[in-house]
Amino acid sequence: MLPGYESREIAASLSERPLPPHDVFSYPLVETWRDRIWRMLGDFITEEVKAEFVRHPPEYVVSDDLSWLDNLINDVTGEITDIKALTADRLREEYRAFRAGHATRTNDLAQFYHNGLKVLNAAEVEDRARSIFLNGQFKYVTEQRLQDAIDEIDARDPAGGREGRLYYCAREEELFSRAGGAGHYLTYGSEYLYCLGIRVASSLETKKVLTGIGSPTMFVCDIPMIMIQSGTLEEFGGSILEYLFCELVDELEAHAFSPGAGSALSLTQNLPAECIVGHYHPATIHDPLRFA
Repeated sequence: MLPGYESREIAASLSERPLPPHDVFSYPLVETWRDRIWRMLGDFITEEVKAEFVRHPPEYVVSDDLSWLDNLINDVTGEITDIKALTADRLREEYRAFRAGHATRTNDLAQFYHNGLKVLNAAEVEDRARSIFLNGQFKYVTEQRLQDAIDEIDARDPAGGREGRLYYCAREEELFSRAGGAGHYLTYGSEYLYCLGIRVASSLETKKVLTGIGSPTMFVCDIPMIMIQSGTLEEFGGSILEYLFCELVDELEAHAFSPGAGSALSLTQNLPAECIVGHYHPATIHDPLRFA
């Protein structure tokens, strides 16, 4: 790692960090938002609504379809609402930013603290693949093989979810834990670069060369709410409400924070450098592609 920005390194453990500012939403820190969300939605989710839920819990309390809650609100208060959309709107009103982690490999922090985090530019990654795999080190790698790999993956296809996207996790541990299953970003860096590599060279060769580049680095970011799509906030709103209501009844268990539940989100814009809170280098990383 090149010297510099040592003062921006933060603790890997949430319990060892200062709490985020009051206007920053941190999904895994339930204690910072539990009461606040109840108050935020109190005009629709009244004490009577909660009491009726406790008396007669729905058969299915799920985050993706909140019709169970819309119906409950209507039965108790007479109000008709789309509580998931309402929650997303109010999260945007209540909080300035959404905290999440972005995982990568680098030996130069300056490029991030100067220029921010950038969405995938497929051409740039392909040129990087050329510099890594077409430098004579790999006997059977050719430009044609690389072009065939580019065509096969088709990163520019809007349905592919690669070009012009930048991915984060609201629960950082998903990016290095076994349960999260996303440790390959810290282990090998760019997923697109890895996918190109294993198509032009062997899996073993690709892993060896990519793990020799940079160090596993997690950037903790406060993403402005205006940059997050409404659908994404609705998904998190559903998970929040599922969790809160399941807390009301001992026999219910929320899926939202269970291992493997997922908390990924993506942006279609570059994240400005001033939105990076800090970074750390995870000491232990589970590689889901270890035996691939």
